[in-house]
Amino acid sequence: MKKLNYFLVLFSVLSQLAFSQQKKDRTFKEIRKYYEKMTIDDMDAVPHVKLFIQKAKRENNLPKLVQGYRDGRQFDYQNKIKYADSAIAVSLTLGNKEDISKDYLSKGIVYYFYQKKYKLALDQYLKAYEYSKGSKDQYHHYKVIYHLGIVKEHLGYYNEALEHFQECAVFYSSEPDHKLHENERYNYKKAYLNSLHQMIVNNRYLKNFSKSDSLSQLGYQLTKGNPDFTLENSYFLKCIGISKFHKQEYREAKTDLERALPVILKRNDFAWAQVIYYYLGNIAKAQNDQNKTIYYYSELDTIFQRHEFILPEVYRSYIYLIDYYKNINVDVSKQLYYTNQLLKADSLISKDYAYLSSKLHKDYDRRALIEAKENMKKANTKQMRYAQIIIFSGSIALGFFILRSLKYRKIKRQYELLQKKIAEGTYEIHDIVQDEPRDNSIRKTFLTPEITLEIKGKLEKFEQEKQFLKKGLSEKSVALKLSTNSHYLSVYINEHKGMNFNKYIAALRINYITHLLNTNHMYLRFTIEALANECGIASRQNFSNLFSEINGIRPTDYIKQRKKELEID
Repeated sequence: MKKLNYFLVLFSVLSQLAFSQQKKDRTFKEIRKYYEKMTIDDMDAVPHVKLFIQKAKRENNLPKLVQGYRDGRQFDYQNKIKYADSAIAVSLTLGNKEDISKDYLSKGIVYYFYQKKYKLALDQYLKAYEYSKGSKDQYHHYKVIYHLGIVKEHLGYYNEALEHFQECAVFYSSEPDHKLHENERYNYKKAYLNSLHQMIVNNRYLKNFSKSDSLSQLGYQLTKGNPDFTLENSYFLKCIGISKFHKQEYREAKTDLERALPVILKRNDFAWAQVIYYYLGNIAKAQNDQNKTIYYYSELDTIFQRHEFILPEVYRSYIYLIDYYKNINVDVSKQLYYTNQLLKADSLISKDYAYLSSKLHKDYDRRALIEAKENMKKANTKQMRYAQIIIFSGSIALGFFILRSLKYRKIKRQYELLQKKIAEGTYEIHDIVQDEPRDNSIRKTFLTPEITLEIKGKLEKFEQEKQFLKKGLSEKSVALKLSTNSHYLSVYINEHKGMNFNKYIAALRINYITHLLNTNHMYLRFTIEALANECGIASRQNFSNLFSEINGIRPTDYIKQRKKELEID
């Protein structure tokens, strides 16, 4: 029977070890299987990605480590740049130019898509381009071209950008599906759809409306009902809505734009969300719905405030907002606010969109705008001066009463707290309760129990006889009076009173005078100097400071509250 028991125990241990080893030794493929088909930015993938990275680090497997960092960059929304930098660092160590190029490009995409930092994105794209020279990976080569086209588009070079996107669309649609792995088919189609979308945008900017319309319909049909391409479908729907707006089909345009907006907002693509708000505002304006126009343009401004980002296409919304608050619903503060926003937008556009900036100035000259702003201020100065004086005076008065009220509440709350402590007996200076050490080696002090008890007794007598009221006390003089040395006294007070000597004497004096004020009405009529002298404190200011520090309330305020409570004049 014993042999059978030993066998069962041994079998159990070996089984657990085998199971643990099996769990520990999951392959990279098995770990990655959990998340490789998840959508981008799905945070549920992150724990598995971290497991993948930990395994790669443990095994010092650099190719797998760089793959793990790339996966982290794809799924961890909050730490994309961090993972992008880690991927670049490992790629540089491995020295494969194609991989280095891919990782620089991916970092640029994070800057472009998630942060709209085009200058930083361009720096990464150019590094990717340099490392991609001579690469045999045509997919990646055209991906670099695509993103350089994006930068050219935002600089206003629409014809050049359109050529880039046309090249990319031809390449990504030319590879036969049967030659591609499932993941490659998805990547090629996504790249093709993105190229198609950018072709639509640039054709619209170039006023090739018939071309942009036909491409919009093509893209929409290719993505309709496909859960893998809901974002791309929303982009095409957005383009169709904008086209319908230009054809004055306002109701249909609004429907398409409102359908496209939620998915775009969910992916936090605030650039295209801004464009949709702009066109929804334009539709409301065309339908003479001022409230809706103001609402949509204000949402556009909210994006500008939050991300400090604006597209040149949408800046005219500020002109409408300025005119509205100037002529229809007169509000000088909002006129100035939206004028400043427009100037700020113009400044940002001038930095990022050199070519478009010159066009922008033709439509709305910066100097004229600044002059209009100054004239507006001057024109309203006389009318507003009286109102400003009243508002300013009223604000000061209101602020004074608010501060006074808050101060009074604080004083009253502190007074009540102090009275409660006095009533409960917690206001006194009590010794700190300390647990007896179990081992003499871990005692906090070298004071023997005998010395501790001796000083304790002498201090109790010192307090009972009110010897602390004598002016000019020092640690040395008190130690001498108590027949001990100043160091022992200092150690005892620090450890058993929880404060230094000066604070201890001050607390005794303030506690003493507080009790007098609380119990003897005569002291409520004393001056602050007299109260200070009564408790052994040399100066009026020092007394007030210590009273406030220890009691949380000034002595004058305490006296007022006490008189009020006792109904004493």
